[in-house]
Amino acid sequence: KVPTLRNVDKRPGPGFVKAYMHDGAFKSLEEVVHFYNTRNLTTVEGELIDFTRDDPYEGLQGRPLWPPPEVISPTSLINPAGVPGAEGGEVGNLQLTADEEAHIVAFLRTLSDGWFVKLPDD
Repeated sequence: KVPTLRNVDKRPGPGFVKAYMHDGAFKSLEEVVHFYNTRNLTTVEGELIDFTRDDPYEGLQGRPLWPPPEVISPTSLINPAGVPGAEGGEVGNLQLTADEEAHIVAFLRTLSDGWFVKLPDD
């Protein structure tokens, strides 16, 4: 099951820090979008982590940009070749530019309807 994107960046106040992903690892939409764009990359330009291999980290020259997934599953970590766009599968190496990432974040922020739960006064 996937939660809705409705009000995905809505906060009860300007100082409220959101937590994204199942473990709260990311604190902004920018971080989430960048993760989905670059999850399969290492510090060596052009090097990809191929999660369809038995040991996706074997023989890498660079360091992975992100910690390893809790569960390595080729069915959920597809697009090892980094095929851009929807043809490439899910996520990991979408080859989006910084501007394209920013446009996605801007779009996600439009999915707000102005509603939020008012926190009680202390």
